[in-house]
This record gives sequence, C-alpha cells and structure tokens, in this order.
Amino acid sequence: MRKMEGEEKPKKVAREKRSVKKSKTVALPAKAIPPAPVAQPAPVPAPAPAPVVIAKSATKAPAKKVAGPRKVKEPTFEEVQLQAYFIGEHRKKYGIPGNETSDWVEAELTLKAQFISK
Repeated sequence: MRKMEGEEKPKKVAREKRSVKKSKTVALPAKAIPPAPVAQPAPVPAPAPAPVVIAKSATKAPAKKVAGPRKVKEPTFEEVQLQAYFIGEHRKKYGIPGNETSDWVEAELTLKAQFISK
C-alpha cells in the first residue's frame, strides 16, 4: 500500500504536533549577571631560619653542627606491597581484625622506621 503525495497524515499525529508549544528564551542583559570571582593564590610563608648553636668559649668545646632535616629514603611500591602482603597473611592467620588498607599503612610506617634507623 503506497501513500500518495497529497495524502494527509492521520489526525492524531497532527494534533500531537499542534499541542507542542515552543517556548521562547529571554536573554538577560549582561549587567544582570555578576562576574565570577577570581581565585587568588594563597601566600607562601617564608621558611623559618635554622637555629644557631653557639659553643661556650669557657669550655673550649668545638661548636656543634646543627642537624638539618634528614632526607629519609622512601620505600618503593614493591617493598611496601611485599611488606603489606606479609602483614595481611599474619593478620589472617591469627584472626586479627583489620583490612588491606590498614596493612598497607602499617607496612609503610614499618619500612620508613627501618630506613630512619639505618
């Protein structure tokens, strides 16, 4: 069954199209929209000067050197992973409460403590 060119569409379709109303958008004037605030970077505080140790001249002792912040070697991902595995196995074997995240944190702390003591 072919439709002819001049054939009208069913009335139901025509009603649906008429019932849809197009809404018009109203543009606001540019002055009505306040500009977004610009984020300012936080000021960086100046580093504190290192404390100076002065030797007493009466004792004639050599001046002590001020120990600066020690650079601690960070454990590698694989080292932490292996340590966390053993901590988890120990925890599961003895029924100690915890989860993988607590095992990982404990492994990191343990390895950092080992590197500091060396």
